Amino acid sequence: MRFSICILLLSLGFVACEKTTAVSPDTLTGIWVEQTGRQDTLIFNLDRSGRPLPNSLLVNRGREVNSAGSLVPKLGSGYYGYELKDKSILVISLFSSSTQRSAYKIERKGNQLLVENFFELGFNQSATATRTLVRL
Repeated sequence: MRFSICILLLSLGFVACEKTTAVSPDTLTGIWVEQTGRQDTLIFNLDRSGRPLPNSLLVNRGREVNSAGSLVPKLGSGYYGYELKDKSILVISLFSSSTQRSAYKIERKGNQLLVENFFELGFNQSATATRTLVRL
């Protein structure tokens, strides 16, 4: 019985210690889609035509109808500049006149990217959750 419990605890220890991969602009470059809802897309270091655009982040969140009846991009969509620092991503909206950067946690585990959700409530707001994204 004790042997079984030891084996179980040891197995859980290995599973819990899943290796994280260092996050760098090179490992981020490409298209990442939110895993569960598959509605939010983050495109790192590429412009809309797929050409390199260093330190850029395009957030596509889909569209919604506003109070005037117009179809507009969802809040948080748009271009951002970013910088990686330790285990954080510092983002700045390129559509804002503000020069303030906000830091959010970011890490890679295997083929998944875990990032605090800076885009759901709009720029410069506290993160609402951590989103899991997968590369396309």
